Amino acid sequence: MTGGSVRRFAVALSAAASLAAGAASAQAPRQLAAPPPVDPAPEALPNFNGVWNVEYIPNVEQRRGSLPPFTAVGREAWDTRVMGEDPTGYCQPSGPSRVFHTPFPVQIIQAESQVSFLFEMLHMYHRVFTDGREHPVPVDKTWWGHSIGRYEGNGLIVDTVGLNDRSWLYTSGLQHSDQLHLVQVFEKTGPDTIRYTVTYDDPVFFTEPWSVTSEFTRSDYDLLEFICTENNRDLDHFITE
Repeated sequence: MTGGSVRRFAVALSAAASLAAGAASAQAPRQLAAPPPVDPAPEALPNFNGVWNVEYIPNVEQRRGSLPPFTAVGREAWDTRVMGEDPTGYCQPSGPSRVFHTPFPVQIIQAESQVSFLFEMLHMYHRVFTDGREHPVPVDKTWWGHSIGRYEGNGLIVDTVGLNDRSWLYTSGLQHSDQLHLVQVFEKTGPDTIRYTVTYDDPVFFTEPWSVTSEFTRSDYDLLEFICTENNRDLDHFITE
């Protein structure tokens, strides 16, 4: 199910719940707003501006048809993973990989010196610097790492290092170390489509780099507010043993 269809389904459920609540507590369901106008990109660059539905891939092993090329450390982490330890269930950040394979859309905002990603999921953002700077040395280990980007033809190539080991790469529980190096390629394939390819290079968890490709489509709707810490009921249902 695409991000747009998930949200339309959610609004339909909201409408049904409001009607069932009765006149005393009935409230009109929240309407999905149109996205903001698509601004022009900086001169001579492919235009990624706008709100985009990403392709939901919760189980990358199914998408690949096999597990990633694990090291012994990576395989042990996979075999002993506990689904109740999903960081996003505790309202912790998804990191710059998993967020592009969720049911929630993203808005891209381009400027000459940086590209900003605004995520509906958990109301997060991430910046990619395109002003020619290098990664700092040393680099802090954080949830989102440090990202720099460059343009090649119709593509934006994003290089990210400095990630901590606390996020998951996919909802299925795929983990990584703090040596993870991400390369993400956003290729404009049409006015309303982007081909997205992410490559994972982590010598602690994987024997070799490996990649996944998916597609973004332009959304008909704007981002919704997503406040995880408000009335978070996930924890009551988590299996942690």
